[in-house]
Amino acid sequence: MKALVLTIPLLLLTGCVQTPLPQSDHALDWHTFGVESALEGKMALSEARLFELAEPRDLSADLVASYQAGYQEGKQQYCQQNAYMLGVIGKPYYGICDDVDPFFKQDYLSGKMSTAGGL
Repeated sequence: MKALVLTIPLLLLTGCVQTPLPQSDHALDWHTFGVESALEGKMALSEARLFELAEPRDLSADLVASYQAGYQEGKQQYCQQNAYMLGVIGKPYYGICDDVDPFFKQDYLSGKMSTAGGL
């Protein structure tokens, strides 16, 4: 029981782990970071959160804009996937397509609940 009490908080913390921000000041690196974050199904980081995570560095508005543009590009690709199949193979879904496709989450959940993944 004691091990379970210690394990649960660690599992919850791993869900909060964020990929480190790019250390460069090159817009392309920030664009790529945005694309990759979206392709992993992660929710977009707000401008305020980007500034918070970057401290003590100062981020330029151009780097934030590059991240946001890259994220939108990656999100568009991510949301074109078959949501049902994402659920079948057990990939996590964090809701990034809810504003793009109102049926994405339901299709994902249907796939997650199906028995097709066990075949």
